[in-house]
Amino acid sequence: MAEFCLDCWNKMNHTRLAEEDVILSEPDLCEGCAEIRPTIVRYSTRREKSKARRREKRQSSGSS
Repeated sequence: MAEFCLDCWNKMNHTRLAEEDVILSEPDLCEGCAEIRPTIVRYSTRREKSKARRREKRQSSGSS
């Protein structure tokens, strides 16, 4: 399976996905730009997005 970073994926598919819209791998070789970058593993589910938002809120409120 081809592996692409978020920027290359968005360019190829004319999309505007953000990091919270996908699950990214550890840095790997992107087949689009040939750079070592996190590549897309799969799309995020709604459940994963809400967990990430709650985690971010807890971290930001805890550091204040």
